[in-house]
Amino acid sequence: MKETIKLVLVDVDGTLLNSQMIVTEKNKQAIAKLAQKNILFGIATGRTPYAVNHLIHHWGIADSCDLIMGFNGGATLNLKTGELRQYNLIKGEYLAEVRETFKDFNVNYGIYDKETYHCVLDDAGARRVCKNNNLPLIVDDLSYYNDLEVEKMLMMGEPEEIDRAQSFYETKVRTNHYKAVRSTPRLFEFLNPELSKSKGIEEICKHYGFKKENVLTFGDELNDLEMIRDCVGVAMGNANPKIKEIAKYQTLSNDEDGIAYFLEKNIL
Repeated sequence: MKETIKLVLVDVDGTLLNSQMIVTEKNKQAIAKLAQKNILFGIATGRTPYAVNHLIHHWGIADSCDLIMGFNGGATLNLKTGELRQYNLIKGEYLAEVRETFKDFNVNYGIYDKETYHCVLDDAGARRVCKNNNLPLIVDDLSYYNDLEVEKMLMMGEPEEIDRAQSFYETKVRTNHYKAVRSTPRLFEFLNPELSKSKGIEEICKHYGFKKENVLTFGDELNDLEMIRDCVGVAMGNANPKIKEIAKYQTLSNDEDGIAYFLEKNIL
């Protein structure tokens, strides 16, 4: 590689975690070696940084992590100082608009609130999100958030229903109040239209004093698109075809230690 890498950022689902939802030993070892090269390591995820801060211990990479960029670039937690910085929140009134727009779809909705996850329904999708993030589920109508600003709202449903919702959004919805991105087959996320993982990385670069061309990013899904496009992007072998199209590099899948394979070959 010709690029000078100062920070490695990895997506979680479909990238850092394999299909058994663990970080493999090969990936742990490769990530740990980055510090020897004076390269920072961080997480770039749609999940809440509060949950990921706990989960990195369970995943066995807490000692190797310098930062967590959560909410698809909406907040960055510096693990060395404990400072949480937030950017580009979305108005709750716009999330109420989302629910009205998609009222004919068989889906559930949820909002992360620090150490809890609030959902309209207690269903399999909500419980799955809570299990994956080790957060308690609180059932309410989400009206509390109508007058607030939040990081994002999740739409949860079966893949076929989320396919329908995504198609409806892309062909029928015209608004500058929010944008929606697909993060997993069962999740559609509603965000401030200015928000992306790439925007979050801009803030990180300002803080540390380097440029996007010094940031190596790994991802697999459409909510990773901007950071793969705008940084030194690596598409996982299991990545969405659109991610592979715009990535500078490709690696093996998340079930083949794709992160470790690329780092050992090009960085370490």
